[in-house]
Amino acid sequence: MVSSSYLTFRRLWLPSTFLIALVLVIGWGNRPVATAEPVADSNQIFMPYVGKPRPPQIELVPFVAGFDNKTITAIKHAGDQRLFLAGREGKIWIVYSDGTINPTPFLDISDQIAFDQNFEQGLLGLAFHPDYPATPYFYIAYTTSRHLQIARGSVDPGNGDLADPNSLRSFMAIEKPPASGGFSPVHNAGDLAFGPDGYLYIPVGDGGPDPYDPMGVPGDPFNNAQRRDTMLGSILRIDPDPARGLPRDCGTGEYYSIPPDNPILGDAGCDEIWATGLRNPWRISIDPLNGDFYIADVGEWQREEVNYYPGSAPGGANFGWHCWEGTVDYTTIHPEIADTCLPGTNYVFPVHEYNHSQGECSIIGGLIYRGQKHPALYGRYFFGDWCTGRLWTMAREGDEWKVELAGRTLVPYSTFGQDINGELYAAGYANGTLYKISVR
Repeated sequence: MVSSSYLTFRRLWLPSTFLIALVLVIGWGNRPVATAEPVADSNQIFMPYVGKPRPPQIELVPFVAGFDNKTITAIKHAGDQRLFLAGREGKIWIVYSDGTINPTPFLDISDQIAFDQNFEQGLLGLAFHPDYPATPYFYIAYTTSRHLQIARGSVDPGNGDLADPNSLRSFMAIEKPPASGGFSPVHNAGDLAFGPDGYLYIPVGDGGPDPYDPMGVPGDPFNNAQRRDTMLGSILRIDPDPARGLPRDCGTGEYYSIPPDNPILGDAGCDEIWATGLRNPWRISIDPLNGDFYIADVGEWQREEVNYYPGSAPGGANFGWHCWEGTVDYTTIHPEIADTCLPGTNYVFPVHEYNHSQGECSIIGGLIYRGQKHPALYGRYFFGDWCTGRLWTMAREGDEWKVELAGRTLVPYSTFGQDINGELYAAGYANGTLYKISVR
């Protein structure tokens, strides 16, 4: 059996063999990278496209480079034509619609974050208030040596291309589990997304096992994802208006409130929690039309999964980890954790999962496309695998989900995003390049 520390290193981010491939990829420079034809995939059964259109094939077209081979972790807009790119190393850059980069960072907190212990650390999430610029707030998620921090800042009133450096205030300091020599640096997640309801959703990883202890307990050793007295392993849902909802519960600052229809309120758990049972949800997508959720949860060594949750549902879903990894009963692999999986729990299982039979290692969640430039992609959710470069699209047809291969790239993409028009973008790990997503 493979040790948990090795698996932690493999999951979201690079196995050692892939590091060599990454160097070769970076050396290729900026060239279109997706294949035009579908590739064989033993995880799926693909029928010949006889008498029906071929699924849309995605390619990544370089749009702008010049970020010093840094890793872009979030691509967001603020309700206008600008793109804001958060870098793992602690800076947020503005890219204009003509592809030029503002030479002055929108925000630089590189001296306030920890990103040197593990490549899952750093500045991880960014979102703008849904009423921006009338309400000139932005929100970020970042790691310190001990915590995943969620903070709110303000845009400089005299210059919309700059944040007010004195305005940043942390309102959640989610403590990571203990690990050798300090606190675990892995499984942070840290995406930020506003839903059509105006609430801010914050996916948080389970904190991970001790990555420095090869004999440590695998999975989620503190059972964080199945508990409600910690915000780890969950999706949080908060109201950005501190006066509109209920008083905060487990947060640390007076910059938000609790939506009164959050699923479980007033017990010993954290009222901020909207869903539980997640390992390392690396990117969520909320459909702007109906609020439906698509959650890409990075697996350990059995399954990568896409979870779907309707926007009309009341919250309170338990997506299974670590009692289940996808549809694999994790307690059969590690019976010692069975007593943490309570009988009668109603788990929500993924609508799609894939294994690691062809070198796959880590799902990277994309977005559901609602733009106008690529009609063949409209209404489809897309996602990829970090190690193989495969991309897929999926959409519901009746009561079933149809998943189709959409190409393969040579880019180890780190995140996806979209502009004000709903058009899609991608970023590569450690290559400092922003790509536009095109469809053949």
